[in-house]
Amino acid sequence: QINQGQMDRWNIVTTLNYLKNSVEEKIILNQVKGLNTKEGKDIVRSMVSTADLTRSGFINGDISTVMSPRTVITWAENYLLFNDLEYSFKLSFLNRCDELERSVIDEYFQRSFGIDMSDAKVVNVGE
Repeated sequence: QINQGQMDRWNIVTTLNYLKNSVEEKIILNQVKGLNTKEGKDIVRSMVSTADLTRSGFINGDISTVMSPRTVITWAENYLLFNDLEYSFKLSFLNRCDELERSVIDEYFQRSFGIDMSDAKVVNVGE
């Protein structure tokens, strides 16, 4: 976070919010063309829903790491590479999160996909 001394140096302060989910979904589908199918669109919709939940959780102070649209694109690309939603999620986002927050992030994933990731762990090279 930026401290008050830094904030005082600017004359104008504005807020930049995330895109609407439907707009973010279109951007991801444009970047990751392999998911531009009916099933792929459903997956992307759930990915964006998961990201949106992390953003709300971050704002509420529940978690300290947030998913950017770029992270969702990376997740979608990794999904196509590994053909595994949970594994690609771990590689793209979960592994950078605090271990104490994983149960909250598991809940976000479960709400969006209906898949329980309670056994999710850090994926190490050579695993």
